[in-house]
Amino acid sequence: MLTPSKFALQCIYKQGTNSLIFFLLVFITSACLYGVGFFTKNMQTGVEQAASHINADIIAVPSEYSDNAKGVLFEGAACTILFPSDPTDILKSINGVDQVSCQLFLRTLQMPCCAAAGVQIIAIDTDTDFAVGENLRSMGLNTLTADELIAGSGCGLAKGTKVSFYDREFTVADVLEETGMGYDRSVFISFEAADLITVDEQYSEYFDQRTGLSSMALIKIADGADTEQVKKAVNDELAAQGITAYSVDSMSQSLIKQLDYFRSFGAVMDIFVILLASVSLFSLVSLSFRRRRNRVGSMLSVGITRNRIIGMFLLEYLYLTLLGAFAGIGLSMIVVLPLHDVIKQAVDMPYKFIGMGNMCLLALYVIFIDLVMLLLACSTSFADMIRTEPAILTEEQV
Repeated sequence: MLTPSKFALQCIYKQGTNSLIFFLLVFITSACLYGVGFFTKNMQTGVEQAASHINADIIAVPSEYSDNAKGVLFEGAACTILFPSDPTDILKSINGVDQVSCQLFLRTLQMPCCAAAGVQIIAIDTDTDFAVGENLRSMGLNTLTADELIAGSGCGLAKGTKVSFYDREFTVADVLEETGMGYDRSVFISFEAADLITVDEQYSEYFDQRTGLSSMALIKIADGADTEQVKKAVNDELAAQGITAYSVDSMSQSLIKQLDYFRSFGAVMDIFVILLASVSLFSLVSLSFRRRRNRVGSMLSVGITRNRIIGMFLLEYLYLTLLGAFAGIGLSMIVVLPLHDVIKQAVDMPYKFIGMGNMCLLALYVIFIDLVMLLLACSTSFADMIRTEPAILTEEQV
């Protein structure tokens, strides 16, 4: 007995070239939709969580290094930044400032002494830091010794690994979860460890054998204080020292504008791909039906119902659609997942993996779009099949 499933498979085989073209159209469409969607959603996740990971209202950095500081935070661009002098006491005295915590940015030197040249080192005070320190405390790490470090998720370091920076050996105490920010490509040490580096005579040309150095101040404002007013007060107070303050909200808005640009570009690309695929599928199905009109008429003449015939043909295209969708989605996953860290370094924005659950939801969305295209492509042909008399269909030439 010829079941609908067997009939569909026979049609796919006999329609060889048409079936292959149909499959490729769905395959390419699915790969494009999934790849673009995965890319933009990863950026969206990174941008949305950037401000919460910084966990500050204002940051203050040396004016000439403001772009470098943003690069460290959001892009993981390694650099060394130094305040002319520690601004902590001045910042704490400004009206509206509640908490201040400093970080020190050191780029590993490209010297034989450094086993991992080019990695960003960030010194933090685990007791007062409210950007990374809170994450460490949630991991049960209340302090870091002078020979320990915490690795970002994108550094390729595992817990217990030993690594050398500035001719000092550190043990990886733990690895942070992915944040989507530059922190993922950074390692974190204590200020005690940083002081041992900066006071070392062999690095005197870089740090002048000083201790207590810092690069960026994270500021939390008091309840009821206005962020813009506090930022202005900080800028007025520290402008003479070459230090500039930025509100984290304004930095986030800048990132959101960049994200909107990428999302708009992705949406235009998706619409173009969907329209092109829909028109192509519609033409392919219409031409295929014209070639098989007399076969449909013959089936109607022997008593096979129109609904059953439509179900058989729909099953044929459904098999090809699902096969193309799964193949396209699978190819995108195979390409984008191994390149996640490479893509993260290539984009100048926070970029965080959306997780397997959201990946599955995105896959369902792509499959839904493919099925809608299938129904639109088949609608006219199936309507023609319903309206036309069997005798007329039989008279048509293949």
